Amino acid sequence: MQRVRTASVPPYLRALFRRLSVPVALVVELPAGATSLPAMALQLCKLAQQGTKLEGPKFEAVAATASPRVRLEHAGRSLVLDHEALVAGNVPLARQVAAELLDRAETAEALERFAREAPRQDALRRLTRAMLETQSIERLRQITLLGMTSSAALGFDRAALFVHDEEARAVVGSSAIGPYDDDEAHQVWEAIELHDKTLEELIAEHVAGDTESRFEAFVRTLEYDIDQAVPGDEVAAALAASGPLVFTRSMRRSGPLAASGLFTLPQPVSPVIAALDPPDEFLVSAIKLRGKALGVVVADNRYSRAPIEREALASVGFLLDASALVLENLRLLESVETLARHDGLTGLFNRREFETRMQEEQSRAQRLGSQCALLLLDVDHFKAVNEEQGARAGDEMLQMVGVLLRSTLRAHDIVARFGGDVFAVLVTDTTAEQVVAIVRRVGALALEQGISLSVGGSLWPRGNEDTSVLYAEADGALYAVKRGGRGRARIEGAAEDSVFFQA
Repeated sequence: MQRVRTASVPPYLRALFRRLSVPVALVVELPAGATSLPAMALQLCKLAQQGTKLEGPKFEAVAATASPRVRLEHAGRSLVLDHEALVAGNVPLARQVAAELLDRAETAEALERFAREAPRQDALRRLTRAMLETQSIERLRQITLLGMTSSAALGFDRAALFVHDEEARAVVGSSAIGPYDDDEAHQVWEAIELHDKTLEELIAEHVAGDTESRFEAFVRTLEYDIDQAVPGDEVAAALAASGPLVFTRSMRRSGPLAASGLFTLPQPVSPVIAALDPPDEFLVSAIKLRGKALGVVVADNRYSRAPIEREALASVGFLLDASALVLENLRLLESVETLARHDGLTGLFNRREFETRMQEEQSRAQRLGSQCALLLLDVDHFKAVNEEQGARAGDEMLQMVGVLLRSTLRAHDIVARFGGDVFAVLVTDTTAEQVVAIVRRVGALALEQGISLSVGGSLWPRGNEDTSVLYAEADGALYAVKRGGRGRARIEGAAEDSVFFQA
């Protein structure tokens, strides 16, 4: 038995017996004095201990043979493998099993299993490659859901992804692929059949899409409070499980379904699942990494009403595990990129990122004929704050300015900390009047918090297409304000020579 445990089983031999739909008994015939078994016999014995369709092994002492033999038994049939057959290899063994041990229906079923599984495994490899190549978390989610719904892969009619929010103790609808109703389902399938799109083409279309589908828009409205879970809740069960779970609403099924990852229920318990209105069978699976939940996927065959293939559950687990690993890498990469582009104290953009975005915005303004403005803000008497109250008080003041700028300016305006006590703002798609109003509001709000600001700015373009003039004019305006008394602003291109923050 020690040799059996150390035997190396080739993957193709393991795949052969796992694809059989019927159990096969393994009997080893040992002649008197036999001290060893051929490698194939050892491999079959090990397979019989690994939960495949091979059962046993059972050892029998025989005197009629000079060397060990293996006997495979099924449904009254027997296939004897002598020494010559045991050393012939895997391909002759597969032929013998199909020709002499299985009937035609069983052979056809084994071929059908292979026909379904081979393209699925190929599709999973291509999906994994696409995951590894993407640099976007949103695209990763789309690729994952495409793998769940593509006929080349797992083939569900629709799939929805809910992202796990650990702090809020909730799962929130994020992404989805699939038709919204029966009419849309017919149109989608008809388009796929007419165009015969490859998996790569489908991936490219989905990751390049700028608009969300009606089904995705609906999923984004759904949220599930984990603390509200009740007994039988499907999402809670999936979060606690180690793999995909299949639930069925049909009461005609019987047997120990829970032991095989299947559960019977009259109606969906989770409000999220109920809102999706699944058919009689649906799948719920958590996306986990090292035991930590990252999200939940719900998939079903809402329109085709096709049963969920139990053999596909392992592929679902593989796809979601791969997605979890890539997601962790992308989050780490995103964290590194955030540190490289942002100021560590205030969370605003740093100078390098700001200047890159300013160049992009100036090019856009030239192209569209719009106007932008650069504002440079300096905290007045900041050195005295550091010397009298300490560096921590100075840091808190800079953080207050950062929060003030983010909360006061528009979402598409660009805000950065240049370093020290100098901040920069690029106001996009604006006018001179709007810039003056923004500056006056920021300065007044800062004064309410006990912070005095000096601001220099410039509008661009103003009869001059030279992009370098914008920074030079704003910097010159800031210098003039600081030299002239602080606590106010000067904007080159504005009608007012000076903008005061208080009377």
